[in-house]
Amino acid sequence: MAFWLATSREGQDSDYIQRFDPRFWTVNFPRPMTAAIVSTAPDALRIDAVFLRRADLAGLIWESADRIDHPLLAYETDRDYARTTLSFRWRSRGVRPLDALDGPTLTIEGRDAAGMARVWYVRLWNYADGTPEDAQVTIDFSDLAGGFLLPAEADPVWPGDIDRLFISLVSPAYDGASAEPLAAAAEGWVELTGIRCTGQRAMIGIGDVIVPPHGLSIATGFDDDGIQTPARLLRNIRQLGYRGSVVHYLGMSHYFRLTAGGGGYLAGGPGQVLCTPARAWHLAFFAECLRLGFSPIASLSYEVLALHCPDAWQQRA
Repeated sequence: MAFWLATSREGQDSDYIQRFDPRFWTVNFPRPMTAAIVSTAPDALRIDAVFLRRADLAGLIWESADRIDHPLLAYETDRDYARTTLSFRWRSRGVRPLDALDGPTLTIEGRDAAGMARVWYVRLWNYADGTPEDAQVTIDFSDLAGGFLLPAEADPVWPGDIDRLFISLVSPAYDGASAEPLAAAAEGWVELTGIRCTGQRAMIGIGDVIVPPHGLSIATGFDDDGIQTPARLLRNIRQLGYRGSVVHYLGMSHYFRLTAGGGGYLAGGPGQVLCTPARAWHLAFFAECLRLGFSPIASLSYEVLALHCPDAWQQRA
């Protein structure tokens, strides 16, 4: 069977997407907390998170270089955000609000005009119009500054060479210096709606190859794939020629609800088994599978990460 291990597009079909397309954001977080992201509309996304420790912090991330998608389907790298504006409506519950100390902060990683590596910390509340939990946010990258109080603490952002944008989300009881567990797991969510990119370089190229169906099916796994939107994951699967069943492994470390106990965080407590982020992500994943004509199969093995396994469940023989 002929094959080609592609490392980049070489004249294959391409298209354009709006920069900051909701499908292509990701989420990241430290275990044992959990967070998940879903694109809810062509201009909207939602993050659900469960915080277990006072220091837990989740990040909503846009990367200038696509490190996830297949080379024939990835969006083009563009680190220049000069004269580009990002706007969206922010709504949130259960996370520290926009106006609070340690509230949602846009961390910008890149380089300054001299090419030296720099990080800027932009307080979103300085660019918001509304209430701390329901506001219109407008980010003009050519007129943007880090710092908590503006203009007194303004640290102007150089927009011409940005690697990554990272919006931090923490619980109302956040203390970055504390390893203590919260009194109870804290659930929160954030929705960005009406996401728009305007100005220069508002559109970026993206691979749009469609491989003919080849008779193979594919397997996925929430532990590894849950940081991206289901729509992004399944776009790759379908356009790379896979059809039929999608065997989806629920994993062994992120899908279950955890409670503090015994000096750690254990599965198997009373009440709901699935954590809210995993439930939201899988509802969207299975719905998108059906919309695209796939037959999803949920694969659940008798595995639990040892750190989260109650003593009575341990298999020792």
